[in-house]
Order: sequence, then structure tokens, then C-alpha cells
Amino acid sequence: MHELQQLFASAEGEDAWEANVRALFTAGDLGAVAEILEPALGALDSDFGRLALEHRPEGVVLSGWEELAEAIAMHEGEPVTGVTLAIANEADRVFEKGQVHHPYMMLGIYSDEPYRFSDAGAADLLAQCAQDVPAWAGYDEDIEVYLDIEGLDRLNTALLHHKQRHFFRDGDPGKAPLRYVEYVLGCWWRALLFHQAVATESAIHGLPGGIPVITGMVEMRPEIVMIHSVGARSQGSEREAETASMIEVFAADFIHRKPVEEEKAVTGLDLRRRVVEAEAEVDTALQADVAVKEKAGLIARLFGRRAAR
Repeated sequence: MHELQQLFASAEGEDAWEANVRALFTAGDLGAVAEILEPALGALDSDFGRLALEHRPEGVVLSGWEELAEAIAMHEGEPVTGVTLAIANEADRVFEKGQVHHPYMMLGIYSDEPYRFSDAGAADLLAQCAQDVPAWAGYDEDIEVYLDIEGLDRLNTALLHHKQRHFFRDGDPGKAPLRYVEYVLGCWWRALLFHQAVATESAIHGLPGGIPVITGMVEMRPEIVMIHSVGARSQGSEREAETASMIEVFAADFIHRKPVEEEKAVTGLDLRRRVVEAEAEVDTALQADVAVKEKAGLIARLFGRRAAR
């Protein structure tokens, strides 16, 4: 049995494990995060675990960073002082079977007009991210740049179509399903690979004037936000190079956990009950759809509303 199966048997155990990993992200210690996730994925001894570990940091690459830096340097309007960058999945393609799901990038480029990025440190930016609507939402500059991320497609697709993204707890289960454990680990591994890719580009190339880059994942578990900046800011203020600071801003766990039920013989009464419950779930889903779209809109505004194209 995988050690996390027993830990994840309770919601409290899973929350404690995730809080520990999140604290390492917050401290900017991506190496320590990898030291936790990599052996845990290996211990799964499953096809999914092996697939996840085939995705290495060196194989996940951002393209278009140099073009972004050039576009910022040549921008003719107000000086660019902040950038938001995120990955997301096409919502209308999530249920397409047999297709590879390539995450697209969302880009927002901002001046100091809506928010004083020039005077803001990482803590200030994270505080804004924690708001329902940050001060810069809707004020992105009109700069067209194509950014893309390569190397996450297979893992991203496997997570979208994973068979156990939910764990319904009931009757104090002694262990969590192994497939649920692998799903959780895979989500954190995807997040780590993405943030490592951005951190690499930011550390090697940076952006003109040490512009801060706010990065995250839109409606992908776990939605951790990271601030990257290198060097002095463009407005002339002297600052030390800021390494990454991260927080999980949103209540990003959209998984509704209910207790797991033991398998039993299906009766006619059970089938009728399931039909009634299914009808009720459809009605609830339709009512909730508007609320979900509104939430997605708020998250999208944090990172810019347009695809990075």
C-alpha cells in the first residue's frame, strides 16, 4: 500500500500533506517540492506514475519569451511594469476522448496606470491576487505576443481523463484509492513543472527592467500563484532580485468529496433511485453552471483575458 493511501483516508490527512507541500512552494523551494513528489510518484508503481515521471523539468519549455521581452521593450505606450502569465485548458474540449489536450497560455501586460507595479513587492502583488478582483483586472495593454508551453500535453491529458479525480469518503475508510492518490500527485507534479519552466525563463532571461511576472494556473488543481522578478525595476527603484513567493490564492479544490460506498448488488429500487438522483444532479449542474462561469471569469481576469497569441 502506498503511504499516502493511509494519510489521504481522511480529509484532514490530505489537507495536512498539501499544506506542507504548499509551504515549500511559498518558501520558493521548488527543489524540496520535487524531492517529495518524485519518489511518491515512483512508489505508485503504476502506468500513470511512470507517465508522470517521463515529464521532466528539462522537457517542459516555454517558447516566445524573447519575443515577449522585445515587445515590452518596444512598446510605445505607457511603460510596461507588470505581466501575468497562466496556463489553462479549453473548457469545451475537456470531454473530448482520444484527443491530446494542449494547455494554452493566457497573457496580461500592464502599466502602472491601474496599479503601481513599480512600487510593489512580492507580498503586495500576492495580496492583490488574494482579492476577488485585483486592481489591474481589465486594464491589460494591447500587445500581441505568441507564447506556448511544450512538454505537458500527455500528463495534462491523462489528468483531464483520469478515472478517479474524486474521493467520496464514508464510514471512516481505512485507505484512499490508489488511483485518487496518483491523481493528486499528478496535479501537483504538473504545477511544479509549469512553475519550474517559468522560473527558468525568468532567471535566465528576465524581462526589461526586472518587470515582475505573476504566474498561475486557471482552473487546474492546485491553483498556486508565483511571483518572479529579477533585478531593479524599470522605474529606477533599487531592489534586490526577488525569488519566487507563492500562495494558493483560490479555493481551488473544486472536487466535492463525499464518502465512498462499498460495492453491493444493484436492485431495481437502486436503479430507480439512481435515475432520480441523476435527474436532480443535471438540474443542479445547470443552476451551478452560471456561478462556475462567473468564478472562472474572475480567475481569468487575474491572469489576462486573452490567450497569449
